[in-house]
Amino acid sequence: MHIPFREDYPPRNDIVFSIMFGEMDLFSALLKSVTGHVLDADEVISQASVSPDNIEHNYIRFDTFAKDKNGTVYSLDLQNTYSELLIKNRTIYYACRSIGGQTVVKGNYDKLNKVVVSFIMTKKNKENTPIETIHLCDDKGNIYSELLTLHNVYVPAVKDSNGVEENLKIFSSFFSVNSEEEMKDFINSYSSTDLGEKLISSYSKSILRGDLKTIKEREYFDMKISEKDIMEAKMEAMEEGRAEGRAEGRAEGRAEGRAEGRAEGRAEGRAEGRAEGRAEGRAEERIKMLKQVVEKFKNIISIDTIIETFNITESERKILAI
Repeated sequence: MHIPFREDYPPRNDIVFSIMFGEMDLFSALLKSVTGHVLDADEVISQASVSPDNIEHNYIRFDTFAKDKNGTVYSLDLQNTYSELLIKNRTIYYACRSIGGQTVVKGNYDKLNKVVVSFIMTKKNKENTPIETIHLCDDKGNIYSELLTLHNVYVPAVKDSNGVEENLKIFSSFFSVNSEEEMKDFINSYSSTDLGEKLISSYSKSILRGDLKTIKEREYFDMKISEKDIMEAKMEAMEEGRAEGRAEGRAEGRAEGRAEGRAEGRAEGRAEGRAEGRAEGRAEERIKMLKQVVEKFKNIISIDTIIETFNITESERKILAI
């Protein structure tokens, strides 16, 4: 039996996702599984198909989206590489952009279209919850505005949970496929279901398209890849810095502790050593991360943009020579 799978374009690939969920039936099915909403729209806009010159849609920076006949904009967006802090800020930024990019005529803010964003996260969150729903609320928990709603779907948690809707479980199992063997398991488990059959068929067609490389070079996907690389560089540098800081802290702490005495001196030395080591490690990790970012993206985005994005200080600029 032929197993449809491409290592360079797995189901969780941004381009594959944009192509597949640019189809009305799959977009509607995933949206309903996440939000419970039954979509009533004429079309789904996909970043894999929309013209880069389409100014009307350029302010919406999500993989796929559709405007319901009641005016609400629903979007589905896949997220692969992220730290929780970075992804939270990114999701809010782009969700707000979907509101701020709308045209307001003569102060008619009541005419703004509601925006409902569903993010498909391929990693667990700290709480290991399947789905988070975020509303704009006041400090008493009352809805302040229904203009924006966010849904975060955590694929690993959904896959392992028994209390979620069956189709959402199938979707999560599909997004978890990362090898030919895993695709074979998915086919064996879900090809007999309507949704499983649709996913397998759509994926098979998507990875055979001859324009995948052309789509990948589009500004939207190029920027998303750049963001992914920046996040990976940040996360890698942060982890390296933490490890170095811990190592230096332990070494310095032990040295000072021995010099000051077995009991109190050792304890204080370790504490001071760890504190100094962490501080130095954080500073060094940041410089290392910034060097990687500047080197990787200096020919893609402007230095001013890099400085602004990463809040690079004057002293750091001197070290980095930018």
